[in-house]
Amino acid sequence: MLVRLFIFEDERYDQFFPLTWTRPAYELRCGAWRIRHSIVSHFTQVDRVLLCRDYLEPVLNEKGDASYRVNDLHVEDDDEIYLVNGRLFPPSDLREILDSSGENQLLVCGYNMVGWHGSGRAFKSHATGFGQLYQKGQVDELKRTLDCVEAQVEMPSYLWDLVEKNGAQIERDFEWFKKHKDLKHMFEHSQVDDQALIYDVDRVYIEHGSRIDGQVVLDARGGPIIIGEKVHIQPHTRIEGPCYVGETSILVGGKIRGGTSIGPKCRIGGEVEQSIFQGCSNKYHEGFLGHSYVGEWVNLGASTTNSDLKNNYGPVKVEVNGMLVDSGQTKVGAFIGDHAKTGIGTLLNTGVSIGFSSNLFGGGMVKRKSIPSFFWGGADGGETYRLEEAIKTAETVMRRRGRQLSAAQADLFKKLFELTDKERGK
Repeated sequence: MLVRLFIFEDERYDQFFPLTWTRPAYELRCGAWRIRHSIVSHFTQVDRVLLCRDYLEPVLNEKGDASYRVNDLHVEDDDEIYLVNGRLFPPSDLREILDSSGENQLLVCGYNMVGWHGSGRAFKSHATGFGQLYQKGQVDELKRTLDCVEAQVEMPSYLWDLVEKNGAQIERDFEWFKKHKDLKHMFEHSQVDDQALIYDVDRVYIEHGSRIDGQVVLDARGGPIIIGEKVHIQPHTRIEGPCYVGETSILVGGKIRGGTSIGPKCRIGGEVEQSIFQGCSNKYHEGFLGHSYVGEWVNLGASTTNSDLKNNYGPVKVEVNGMLVDSGQTKVGAFIGDHAKTGIGTLLNTGVSIGFSSNLFGGGMVKRKSIPSFFWGGADGGETYRLEEAIKTAETVMRRRGRQLSAAQADLFKKLFELTDKERGK
Protein backbone atom coordinates (compact mmCIF):
# COMPACT_ATOMS: atom_id res chain seq x y z
CA MET A 1 0.00 0.00 0.00
CA LEU A 2 1.20 3.49 -0.92
CA VAL A 3 -0.05 6.97 -0.14
CA ARG A 4 -0.33 8.81 -3.47
CA LEU A 5 -0.74 12.55 -3.98
CA PHE A 6 -2.19 13.77 -7.30
CA ILE A 7 -1.96 17.51 -8.00
CA PHE A 8 -4.23 18.51 -10.87
CA GLU A 9 -5.05 21.58 -12.93
CA ASP A 10 -8.73 22.29 -13.45
CA GLU A 11 -10.60 23.87 -16.35
CA ARG A 12 -9.93 27.39 -15.11
CA TYR A 13 -6.27 27.27 -16.13
CA ASP A 14 -7.14 29.61 -19.02
CA GLN A 15 -7.98 32.39 -16.55
CA PHE A 16 -4.23 32.60 -15.89
CA PHE A 17 -3.23 33.16 -19.51
CA PRO A 18 -0.72 34.11 -20.84
CA LEU A 19 1.38 32.47 -18.08
CA THR A 20 -0.45 29.12 -18.27
CA TRP A 21 0.02 28.69 -21.99
CA THR A 22 3.35 27.12 -21.04
CA ARG A 23 2.74 25.59 -17.60
CA PRO A 24 -0.01 24.22 -15.38
CA ALA A 25 -1.36 26.69 -12.81
CA TYR A 26 0.40 24.84 -9.99
CA GLU A 27 3.76 25.74 -11.57
CA LEU A 28 3.08 29.46 -11.04
CA ARG A 29 5.21 31.18 -8.42
CA CYS A 30 3.64 32.79 -5.35
CA GLY A 31 5.79 33.60 -2.37
CA ALA A 32 9.15 31.82 -2.25
CA TRP A 33 8.03 28.78 -4.25
CA ARG A 34 5.69 27.55 -6.90
CA ILE A 35 2.20 26.66 -5.70
CA ARG A 36 2.75 22.92 -5.94
CA HIS A 37 5.67 23.11 -3.50
CA SER A 38 3.37 24.71 -0.93
CA ILE A 39 0.87 21.88 -1.42
CA VAL A 40 3.47 19.11 -1.22
CA SER A 41 4.86 20.54 2.02
CA HIS A 42 1.73 19.22 3.77
CA PHE A 43 2.46 15.62 2.70
CA THR A 44 5.47 13.53 3.70
CA GLN A 45 6.49 10.16 2.27
CA VAL A 46 3.94 10.15 -0.53
CA ASP A 47 4.12 9.12 -4.17
CA ARG A 48 3.66 12.34 -6.19
CA VAL A 49 1.90 12.67 -9.54
CA LEU A 50 1.24 15.83 -11.58
CA LEU A 51 -1.81 15.91 -13.83
CA CYS A 52 -1.84 18.36 -16.74
CA ARG A 53 -2.90 19.04 -20.33
CA ASP A 54 -1.44 16.48 -22.74
CA TYR A 55 0.64 18.99 -24.73
CA LEU A 56 2.44 20.16 -21.54
CA GLU A 57 3.42 16.63 -20.49
CA PRO A 58 6.73 16.40 -22.48
CA VAL A 59 8.06 19.70 -21.11
CA LEU A 60 6.98 18.90 -17.56
CA ASN A 61 8.64 15.48 -17.79
CA GLU A 62 11.78 17.13 -19.10
CA LYS A 63 12.29 19.12 -15.91
CA GLY A 64 13.84 15.96 -14.56
CA ASP A 65 12.38 16.02 -11.04
CA ALA A 66 12.54 12.34 -10.15
CA SER A 67 10.22 12.82 -7.17
CA TYR A 68 7.24 13.42 -9.50
CA ARG A 69 5.53 11.46 -12.26
CA VAL A 70 3.32 13.11 -14.89
CA ASN A 71 -0.15 11.95 -15.97
CA ASP A 72 0.37 8.46 -14.53
CA LEU A 73 -2.98 7.28 -13.18
CA HIS A 74 -1.80 3.84 -12.09
CA VAL A 75 -2.84 2.95 -8.53
CA GLU A 76 -3.39 -0.22 -6.51
CA ASP A 77 -6.74 -0.99 -4.87
CA ASP A 78 -5.40 -0.64 -1.34
CA ASP A 79 -3.55 2.64 -1.97
CA GLU A 80 -4.63 5.78 -0.14
CA ILE A 81 -5.23 8.61 -2.62
CA TYR A 82 -5.18 12.39 -2.17
CA LEU A 83 -6.29 14.55 -5.10
CA VAL A 84 -5.60 18.29 -4.70
CA ASN A 85 -6.35 21.26 -6.96
CA GLY A 86 -3.11 22.96 -8.04
CA ARG A 87 -4.69 26.42 -7.63
CA LEU A 88 -5.13 25.95 -3.90
CA PHE A 89 -3.44 28.13 -1.31
CA PRO A 90 -3.14 25.23 1.14
CA PRO A 91 -4.40 25.90 4.68
CA SER A 92 -2.31 24.61 7.57
CA ASP A 93 -4.85 21.80 8.16
CA LEU A 94 -5.15 20.74 4.49
CA ARG A 95 -4.56 17.07 5.14
CA GLU A 96 -7.01 17.00 8.03
CA ILE A 97 -9.68 18.62 5.83
CA LEU A 98 -9.19 15.96 3.17
CA ASP A 99 -9.11 13.14 5.73
CA SER A 100 -12.47 14.23 7.10
CA SER A 101 -14.21 13.71 3.75
CA GLY A 102 -15.43 10.34 2.49
CA GLU A 103 -14.45 8.69 -0.79
CA ASN A 104 -17.91 9.35 -2.22
CA GLN A 105 -17.55 13.04 -1.43
CA LEU A 106 -16.00 15.80 -3.47
CA LEU A 107 -14.43 18.66 -1.54
CA VAL A 108 -15.52 21.95 -3.15
CA CYS A 109 -15.28 25.68 -2.55
CA GLY A 110 -18.10 27.38 -4.43
CA TYR A 111 -17.77 26.35 -8.07
CA ASN A 112 -14.20 25.07 -7.53
CA MET A 113 -13.18 21.50 -6.87
CA VAL A 114 -10.70 21.54 -3.98
CA GLY A 115 -9.86 17.86 -3.78
CA TRP A 116 -10.81 14.27 -3.06
CA HIS A 117 -9.62 11.54 -0.67
CA GLY A 118 -10.25 7.85 -0.90
CA SER A 119 -8.97 4.37 -1.73
CA GLY A 120 -7.24 3.29 -4.90
CA ARG A 121 -10.26 1.13 -5.70
CA ALA A 122 -12.60 4.14 -5.54
CA PHE A 123 -10.10 6.25 -7.50
CA LYS A 124 -10.11 3.73 -10.35
CA SER A 125 -13.87 4.07 -10.79
CA HIS A 126 -13.43 7.79 -11.52
CA ALA A 127 -9.93 7.69 -13.03
CA THR A 128 -10.96 8.91 -16.47
CA GLY A 129 -12.64 11.99 -15.01
CA PHE A 130 -9.85 12.64 -12.50
CA GLY A 131 -7.27 12.47 -15.28
CA GLN A 132 -9.02 15.11 -17.40
CA LEU A 133 -10.12 17.71 -14.86
CA TYR A 134 -8.65 20.43 -17.11
CA GLN A 135 -11.36 19.77 -19.69
CA LYS A 136 -14.44 21.98 -19.69
CA GLY A 137 -17.36 20.46 -17.81
CA GLN A 138 -15.40 17.63 -16.22
CA VAL A 139 -15.70 19.02 -12.68
CA ASP A 140 -19.45 19.49 -13.15
CA GLU A 141 -19.69 15.88 -14.32
CA LEU A 142 -18.00 14.67 -11.13
CA LYS A 143 -20.32 16.85 -9.05
CA ARG A 144 -23.26 14.95 -10.55
CA THR A 145 -21.87 11.57 -9.48
CA LEU A 146 -20.33 12.42 -6.09
CA ASP A 147 -21.68 14.19 -3.04
CA CYS A 148 -20.17 17.65 -2.47
CA VAL A 149 -18.80 18.96 0.83
CA GLU A 150 -18.05 22.67 1.13
CA ALA A 151 -14.63 23.80 2.41
CA GLN A 152 -13.57 27.35 3.26
CA VAL A 153 -10.21 27.73 1.50
CA GLU A 154 -8.37 30.31 -0.62
CA MET A 155 -8.25 29.63 -4.36
CA PRO A 156 -6.93 32.34 -6.68
CA SER A 157 -8.92 32.80 -9.87
CA TYR A 158 -6.67 35.18 -11.82
CA LEU A 159 -3.04 36.28 -11.99
CA TRP A 160 -3.74 39.47 -10.06
CA ASP A 161 -4.91 37.32 -7.14
CA LEU A 162 -1.43 35.79 -6.95
CA VAL A 163 0.19 39.22 -7.06
CA GLU A 164 -2.12 40.53 -4.33
CA LYS A 165 -1.44 37.54 -2.03
CA ASN A 166 2.29 37.35 -2.75
CA GLY A 167 3.48 39.34 0.26
CA ALA A 168 1.38 37.30 2.68
CA GLN A 169 2.66 34.08 1.12
CA ILE A 170 6.28 35.21 1.57
CA GLU A 171 5.45 35.80 5.27
CA ARG A 172 4.13 32.23 5.56
CA ASP A 173 7.11 30.77 3.68
CA PHE A 174 9.55 32.56 5.98
CA GLU A 175 8.11 30.58 8.89
CA TRP A 176 9.31 27.43 7.11
CA PHE A 177 12.79 28.94 6.74
CA LYS A 178 12.86 29.75 10.46
CA LYS A 179 12.10 26.11 11.30
CA HIS A 180 14.38 24.44 8.76
CA LYS A 181 17.32 26.82 8.25
CA ASP A 182 20.07 28.15 10.50
CA LEU A 183 19.37 31.88 10.50
CA LYS A 184 21.79 32.59 13.35
CA HIS A 185 24.84 31.48 11.37
CA MET A 186 23.85 32.69 7.89
CA PHE A 187 26.70 35.22 7.75
CA GLU A 188 29.22 32.40 8.01
CA HIS A 189 28.28 30.97 4.60
CA SER A 190 27.55 34.25 2.75
CA GLN A 191 29.47 37.44 1.96
CA VAL A 192 27.84 40.51 3.48
CA ASP A 193 29.85 43.72 3.23
CA ASP A 194 30.27 45.73 6.44
CA GLN A 195 28.78 48.71 4.61
CA ALA A 196 25.51 46.85 3.89
CA LEU A 197 22.65 48.03 6.12
CA ILE A 198 20.13 45.50 7.46
CA TYR A 199 17.03 46.52 9.38
CA ASP A 200 15.42 43.82 11.58
CA VAL A 201 18.02 41.15 10.89
CA ASP A 202 15.93 38.48 12.63
CA ARG A 203 13.56 38.59 9.67
CA VAL A 204 16.27 38.18 7.03
CA TYR A 205 17.66 34.92 5.68
CA ILE A 206 20.64 34.78 3.29
CA GLU A 207 21.46 31.42 1.70
CA HIS A 208 24.86 29.86 1.04
CA GLY A 209 27.17 31.58 -1.41
CA SER A 210 25.25 34.85 -1.71
CA ARG A 211 27.00 38.21 -1.84
CA ILE A 212 25.61 41.47 -0.48
CA ASP A 213 27.76 44.45 -1.46
CA GLY A 214 28.24 47.72 0.40
CA GLN A 215 25.60 50.43 0.10
CA VAL A 216 22.86 47.78 -0.06
CA VAL A 217 19.84 48.20 2.24
CA LEU A 218 17.78 45.21 3.37
CA ASP A 219 14.75 46.60 5.21
CA ALA A 220 12.74 43.81 6.81
CA ARG A 221 10.70 46.05 9.08
CA GLY A 222 7.68 45.67 6.80
CA GLY A 223 8.13 41.93 6.25
CA PRO A 224 10.75 39.18 5.91
CA ILE A 225 13.42 39.05 3.20
CA ILE A 226 14.60 35.69 1.83
CA ILE A 227 17.75 35.61 -0.33
CA GLY A 228 18.41 32.35 -2.19
CA GLU A 229 21.70 30.65 -3.02
CA LYS A 230 24.45 32.47 -4.95
CA VAL A 231 22.49 35.71 -5.28
CA HIS A 232 24.50 38.87 -5.94
CA ILE A 233 23.03 42.18 -4.76
CA GLN A 234 25.06 45.09 -6.06
CA PRO A 235 25.54 48.55 -4.50
CA HIS A 236 22.70 51.06 -4.30
CA THR A 237 19.99 48.38 -4.17
CA ARG A 238 17.24 48.82 -1.58
CA ILE A 239 15.01 45.84 -0.80
CA GLU A 240 11.88 46.15 1.33
CA GLY A 241 10.16 43.10 2.79
CA PRO A 242 8.29 40.98 2.32
CA CYS A 243 10.54 39.94 -0.56
CA TYR A 244 12.05 36.79 -2.05
CA VAL A 245 15.06 36.66 -4.40
CA GLY A 246 15.74 33.30 -6.08
CA GLU A 247 19.05 31.54 -6.60
CA THR A 248 21.78 33.04 -8.83
CA SER A 249 19.73 36.19 -9.48
CA ILE A 250 21.58 39.51 -9.72
CA LEU A 251 20.12 42.81 -8.50
CA VAL A 252 21.95 45.67 -10.16
CA GLY A 253 20.66 48.63 -8.14
CA GLY A 254 17.31 50.33 -7.66
CA LYS A 255 14.31 49.89 -5.39
CA ILE A 256 12.64 46.53 -4.80
CA ARG A 257 9.48 47.19 -2.80
CA GLY A 258 7.45 44.85 -0.62
CA GLY A 259 5.41 41.99 -1.99
CA THR A 260 7.94 41.10 -4.70
CA SER A 261 9.19 37.62 -5.65
CA ILE A 262 12.09 37.28 -8.05
CA GLY A 263 12.61 33.77 -9.37
CA PRO A 264 15.97 32.14 -10.12
CA LYS A 265 18.45 33.44 -12.68
CA CYS A 266 16.91 36.93 -13.08
CA ARG A 267 18.70 40.25 -13.67
CA ILE A 268 16.74 43.06 -12.04
CA GLY A 269 17.26 46.82 -11.79
CA GLY A 270 15.18 50.01 -11.62
CA GLU A 271 12.02 50.12 -9.51
CA VAL A 272 9.86 47.06 -8.84
CA GLU A 273 6.79 47.02 -6.61
CA GLN A 274 4.72 43.99 -5.54
CA SER A 275 5.46 41.93 -8.63
CA ILE A 276 6.39 38.34 -9.44
CA PHE A 277 9.12 37.18 -11.82
CA GLN A 278 8.72 33.49 -12.62
CA GLY A 279 12.44 33.16 -13.40
CA CYS A 280 15.19 33.54 -16.04
CA SER A 281 14.02 37.05 -17.00
CA ASN A 282 15.68 40.44 -17.36
CA LYS A 283 14.66 43.89 -16.20
CA TYR A 284 18.20 45.17 -16.15
CA HIS A 285 17.61 48.89 -16.76
CA GLU A 286 15.74 51.80 -15.23
CA GLY A 287 11.96 51.82 -15.45
CA PHE A 288 9.02 50.98 -13.20
CA LEU A 289 7.25 47.64 -12.91
CA GLY A 290 4.37 47.41 -10.44
CA HIS A 291 1.71 44.86 -9.47
CA SER A 292 2.73 42.68 -12.40
CA TYR A 293 3.47 39.05 -13.21
CA VAL A 294 6.37 38.29 -15.56
CA GLY A 295 7.00 34.86 -17.09
CA GLU A 296 10.29 33.17 -18.01
CA TRP A 297 12.82 34.28 -20.65
CA VAL A 298 11.29 37.77 -20.78
CA ASN A 299 13.42 40.82 -21.54
CA LEU A 300 12.17 44.31 -20.67
CA GLY A 301 14.11 46.94 -22.62
CA ALA A 302 15.56 50.10 -21.10
CA SER A 303 12.94 52.47 -19.64
CA THR A 304 10.11 49.99 -20.11
CA THR A 305 7.49 51.20 -17.63
CA ASN A 306 3.99 50.05 -16.78
CA SER A 307 1.01 51.79 -15.23
CA ASP A 308 -0.61 50.02 -12.29
CA LEU A 309 -3.10 52.71 -11.28
CA LYS A 310 -5.79 54.51 -13.28
CA ASN A 311 -5.96 58.29 -13.11
CA ASN A 312 -9.44 58.10 -11.58
CA TYR A 313 -8.28 55.51 -8.98
CA GLY A 314 -11.05 53.18 -10.14
CA PRO A 315 -10.97 49.37 -10.35
CA VAL A 316 -8.92 48.00 -13.23
CA LYS A 317 -10.43 45.76 -15.90
CA VAL A 318 -8.27 43.09 -17.54
CA GLU A 319 -8.97 41.26 -20.78
CA VAL A 320 -9.12 37.53 -20.12
CA ASN A 321 -9.99 35.17 -22.99
CA GLY A 322 -11.43 38.02 -25.03
CA MET A 323 -13.64 39.36 -22.25
CA LEU A 324 -13.05 42.29 -19.91
CA VAL A 325 -12.98 41.15 -16.28
CA ASP A 326 -13.29 43.63 -13.42
CA SER A 327 -10.40 42.84 -11.09
CA GLY A 328 -12.03 44.72 -8.23
CA GLN A 329 -8.58 46.13 -7.46
CA THR A 330 -7.24 49.63 -8.00
CA LYS A 331 -3.63 48.48 -8.42
CA VAL A 332 -3.13 46.09 -11.34
CA GLY A 333 -0.10 46.10 -13.62
CA ALA A 334 1.03 43.96 -16.56
CA PHE A 335 0.88 40.21 -17.20
CA ILE A 336 3.69 39.13 -19.49
CA GLY A 337 3.98 35.67 -21.03
CA ASP A 338 7.14 33.63 -21.52
CA HIS A 339 9.69 34.73 -24.15
CA ALA A 340 8.06 38.17 -24.58
CA LYS A 341 10.30 41.16 -25.30
CA THR A 342 9.88 44.94 -25.08
CA GLY A 343 12.06 47.55 -26.78
CA ILE A 344 13.43 50.71 -25.19
CA GLY A 345 10.90 53.27 -24.03
CA THR A 346 7.92 50.91 -24.10
CA LEU A 347 5.02 52.15 -21.96
CA LEU A 348 2.45 49.57 -20.86
CA ASN A 349 -1.15 50.45 -20.08
CA THR A 350 -2.86 49.52 -16.81
CA GLY A 351 -3.85 45.84 -16.71
CA VAL A 352 -2.27 44.92 -20.05
CA SER A 353 -1.72 41.27 -20.99
CA ILE A 354 1.16 40.38 -23.33
CA GLY A 355 1.11 36.97 -24.95
CA PHE A 356 3.72 34.26 -25.36
CA SER A 357 6.74 35.13 -27.54
CA SER A 358 5.48 38.61 -28.43
CA ASN A 359 7.88 41.39 -29.36
CA LEU A 360 6.94 45.03 -28.71
CA PHE A 361 9.15 47.82 -30.00
CA GLY A 362 9.10 51.41 -31.23
CA GLY A 363 8.49 53.03 -27.84
CA GLY A 364 5.37 54.92 -26.78
CA MET A 365 2.21 53.87 -24.99
CA VAL A 366 0.76 50.46 -25.81
CA LYS A 367 -2.91 51.25 -25.27
CA ARG A 368 -4.37 47.86 -26.12
CA LYS A 369 -5.54 45.76 -23.17
CA SER A 370 -4.31 42.54 -24.72
CA ILE A 371 -1.39 41.71 -27.03
CA PRO A 372 -1.74 38.29 -28.69
CA SER A 373 0.93 35.62 -28.64
CA PHE A 374 3.51 35.75 -31.44
CA PHE A 375 2.85 39.46 -32.06
CA TRP A 376 5.56 41.55 -33.75
CA GLY A 377 5.06 45.32 -33.64
CA GLY A 378 4.30 48.27 -31.42
CA ALA A 379 1.77 50.88 -30.37
CA ASP A 380 0.67 51.50 -33.96
CA GLY A 381 0.00 47.86 -34.84
CA GLY A 382 1.97 44.87 -36.02
CA GLU A 383 2.00 41.47 -37.65
CA THR A 384 2.53 37.82 -36.77
CA TYR A 385 5.95 36.97 -35.41
CA ARG A 386 7.05 34.12 -37.68
CA LEU A 387 7.37 30.82 -35.83
CA GLU A 388 10.83 30.03 -37.20
CA GLU A 389 12.15 33.43 -36.10
CA ALA A 390 10.57 33.10 -32.65
CA ILE A 391 12.23 29.72 -32.08
CA LYS A 392 15.56 31.05 -33.38
CA THR A 393 15.44 33.98 -30.94
CA ALA A 394 14.58 31.67 -28.04
CA GLU A 395 17.56 29.46 -28.90
CA THR A 396 19.86 32.50 -28.85
CA VAL A 397 18.50 33.86 -25.57
CA MET A 398 18.74 30.52 -23.76
CA ARG A 399 22.23 29.85 -25.09
CA ARG A 400 23.39 33.10 -23.47
CA ARG A 401 22.41 31.58 -20.10
CA GLY A 402 24.07 28.26 -20.82
CA ARG A 403 20.78 26.56 -21.63
CA GLN A 404 19.58 24.82 -24.78
CA LEU A 405 16.11 24.90 -26.32
CA SER A 406 15.11 21.25 -26.28
CA ALA A 407 13.08 19.43 -28.89
CA ALA A 408 10.14 19.30 -26.47
CA GLN A 409 10.32 23.07 -25.93
CA ALA A 410 10.53 23.71 -29.68
CA ASP A 411 7.46 21.49 -30.14
CA LEU A 412 5.70 23.58 -27.49
CA PHE A 413 6.38 26.72 -29.57
CA LYS A 414 4.79 25.01 -32.56
CA LYS A 415 1.78 23.84 -30.57
CA LEU A 416 1.19 27.30 -29.07
CA PHE A 417 1.52 28.95 -32.48
CA GLU A 418 -1.37 26.74 -33.57
CA LEU A 419 -3.45 27.19 -30.39
CA THR A 420 -3.14 31.02 -30.47
CA ASP A 421 -4.01 31.47 -34.14
CA LYS A 422 -7.56 32.70 -33.37
CA GLU A 423 -6.12 35.09 -30.80
CA ARG A 424 -4.07 36.80 -33.51
CA GLY A 425 -6.96 36.73 -35.95
CA LYS A 426 -8.97 39.00 -33.66
